[in-house]
Amino acid sequence: MITDMQLVFLILAITTICFLVPRFRADLVATIALLSLLLTGLITVPEAFAGFSNSVVIMVAALFIVGEGVFQSGLAQKAGDLLVKKTKNSEWKLTIFMLILVAVLSGFISNTGTVAILLPVVVSLCRQMQLHPGKLLIPLAFASSMGGALTLIGTAPNLIASQSLHDAGYGALSFFSFTSIGFIMLLAGILYLWVFGRKMLDKPLENKTGSSTKFDAAELVDQYGITENIFAVKAPNDSRIIGQTIKDLRLPSTYEITVLEVIKIETTSSLSRITRRNQTHRITVGPNYMVETGDVFIVYGEEGALTELIEDTDLILQKEKDYKLEEGHLAEVILTPQSRLINQSLKEVNFRQKYGLTVLALKHQFSEPRKGTEEETLLYGDSILVHGKWKDINLLSAEKNDTVVLKSAAEETDLANQTNRSMIAGIILLGMLLAMVLEIVPAVVSVVVAAVLMILTGCVRQTDQAYQSINWQTVILIACMLPMATALENTGGVTFMSEGLIQSLGAVGPIAVLAGLYAITSLFSQFISNTATAVLLFPVAILTAEQMGVSPIPMVMAVAFSSSMAFATPVATPPNAMVMAAGKYTFLDFVRVGVPLQIIIALIAILLLPMFYPF
Repeated sequence: MITDMQLVFLILAITTICFLVPRFRADLVATIALLSLLLTGLITVPEAFAGFSNSVVIMVAALFIVGEGVFQSGLAQKAGDLLVKKTKNSEWKLTIFMLILVAVLSGFISNTGTVAILLPVVVSLCRQMQLHPGKLLIPLAFASSMGGALTLIGTAPNLIASQSLHDAGYGALSFFSFTSIGFIMLLAGILYLWVFGRKMLDKPLENKTGSSTKFDAAELVDQYGITENIFAVKAPNDSRIIGQTIKDLRLPSTYEITVLEVIKIETTSSLSRITRRNQTHRITVGPNYMVETGDVFIVYGEEGALTELIEDTDLILQKEKDYKLEEGHLAEVILTPQSRLINQSLKEVNFRQKYGLTVLALKHQFSEPRKGTEEETLLYGDSILVHGKWKDINLLSAEKNDTVVLKSAAEETDLANQTNRSMIAGIILLGMLLAMVLEIVPAVVSVVVAAVLMILTGCVRQTDQAYQSINWQTVILIACMLPMATALENTGGVTFMSEGLIQSLGAVGPIAVLAGLYAITSLFSQFISNTATAVLLFPVAILTAEQMGVSPIPMVMAVAFSSSMAFATPVATPPNAMVMAAGKYTFLDFVRVGVPLQIIIALIAILLLPMFYPF
């Protein structure tokens, strides 16, 4: 008959396999694993749901709200603006300053959110400097992971490491416990990425990209292959459609044609009434717009459908080259790895109704762009070309958990995100950090107070937005995986793994065991959540150290560093996955650049941890 320990390992093995399958959500897998442990009697009801009251889980959720306040107040955007000002068309300055900036920001707020803020900035700067964005985006992602390991709150594994040591009776780690070694790792990483990483990622500019020094709507339309699908038609003075609304014309359902913009031509006179001239202005068309005499419509559809429309109506095809899409109405969008839009069709998510934007085309990873239809399913790694009002584009860009607006003229003119709350957000963030460093109150209290202040001061504009900013997948994952560690401890699984490490490496010494823990963690974190990996291995690290009669602190910190420093695959961390589509990377690009960096960081950790935190 199968023993309790074997049953736990069986559930753990199945859970790990499910984590590796992209179609299964990590939080759902963790929840099912939790229920499996509970229903098989391996853990009690209080043990099963103890994770949801764990201070680390509460702190992680509150940190997402603090980060949202930093983003919404414009404080993070000011950091991006600083990057633009300091680079001055110098590749050296851009690379080094970008790496330092993203690392510092990631030490205090979500590395995924930091990358979401800086990704469009870096792409825009690459375009201005005639650089392929692929040369800098992997370094951007890697620096965010290294920066997250600088402080106690930079990444979830660091927080869980501190809590694990505290629960085991060894005291919590301080705010800057990780900083000294993390800083050395960051310096080594920056040196490696500048000297070697850039060269391995040095790609030639494509014919259709990077050719202009500013946002170019025509270039973007050409990239997505829809130039031949944009037409201009005019409603003549005696047209029978004058007075009808766009909704009444039913163009999408009848002809599969979408009206995007209307160009209105108005005649103005000078004060002397001697000279008269025509002026034009554009309007993004909504369903209730009423057709007026002389309107010129920019429409999107197939040429055959347009011919049929002209035959059925009295619209006149315009040949002038000036009738192009307005730059401020276009944007290129990529989906984040944890986007709620993934595996849903445009119709299912009501994309046009929800965001007020029209999907002109989309590009699946490693595929050619194609026209977006209502039935098209959005996939991981997709990039999308959308059209609409710039205020709607900026509203879409605010949903950083789902999308990142990669290219947009609106991003240069939008001031709505730059509020006068940035100074308040900075003061709240600084106060939270000081309270944690000086240990005035418990860390979880500092973070929760900061989160509430972000809402009360308007840095997070609405309470609903505060809830939406929380990455519930991460929260649920941590809360549901903590009982897995409890089950391993209750059934002797932790002891079994610890004894295996000691028997295989213990004779060589504690450094060899530390290296073994680092290697095991590093391997797992390339393919499954670094948080889940850390939760499972922290108890093993502590018990192994206890059985060897040495301090568990370096062992636990080795697991924390290793779980955060995952560079070798695009699925290892959310930032890695975010830059894959934007940089047009392949899986091999991450292997070539990431594996050497993984080895360098591992050597630094194995050599320095016993020096800074002796056994």
